[in-house]
Amino acid sequence: MKHILLAVTLLIGLHSFSQKKEEKKEGEKVFYKEATVETDDYKIYIIDAVANVKQAKFKIKIFNKTNDYLLIKPTEFKYLAGDKTLLGKDKTYVVSPNEEETEVIDFRGADMLAEKYTVEFKGIYKASAGGKASTVPDFDLPASKNDFTVGNFTCDLKKADLKTDKSVVKFDCVYVGDGVGLIMPTKSTLIMPDGKENPNSKKTKPIILERGKRDDFTMIYPELPGSGDMQKQATKVKWNTTFKESKLTAIGDAKLELVKDTEKK
Repeated sequence: MKHILLAVTLLIGLHSFSQKKEEKKEGEKVFYKEATVETDDYKIYIIDAVANVKQAKFKIKIFNKTNDYLLIKPTEFKYLAGDKTLLGKDKTYVVSPNEEETEVIDFRGADMLAEKYTVEFKGIYKASAGGKASTVPDFDLPASKNDFTVGNFTCDLKKADLKTDKSVVKFDCVYVGDGVGLIMPTKSTLIMPDGKENPNSKKTKPIILERGKRDDFTMIYPELPGSGDMQKQATKVKWNTTFKESKLTAIGDAKLELVKDTEKK
């Protein structure tokens, strides 16, 4: 009986010790040093890198050194630590020519408190800004029909709030070509009743659509004094070079090692 009681006591003690160890681990964090890597096409800065037992995350700044668009797919970024390999889960985004974007990248798994780990930036692609522009007929407002198809783009009108002081128009588009579809809503203008062109004032980032993908965008046209009433008179959306097609080129060959910063706690 004494042996049984001793064994039970030991088991309870070990369980309690293990539980306290896990609780301590749950609250533990590892901070990492800033890191930078550069290629002919882009420069990557990693800042605010931190990990806890369930995730490793950091801010990534990507500066696009080219005159083309960069398509960034964090779902193809690889986290490597020992025999652990994980992929990111964050959304795809675009970096415009000669500009910089900052996003947060998050890797999730078990026991993520690594002293160091490597990130392979596989999901970086270049799409030529000089792609083939699609000639799209002007779109009547108020709408005579709610959709249009030009080349490999099909778009549906989702909103047309036409007011005297401001008109707000929203479209949803899908691309079905073999390359990628570039949509740049800031290129559009509104042909006012007197024929003047009213620029889209909403600074929407360019959209890159792969085959079968869709996205929506909103355009805002403020009142243009003396050019007519957008609520009472007909206008037209002039697309100019809003829609283009291009090809993707994989350029994601950079990698970085993130190392624990012992001075941060």
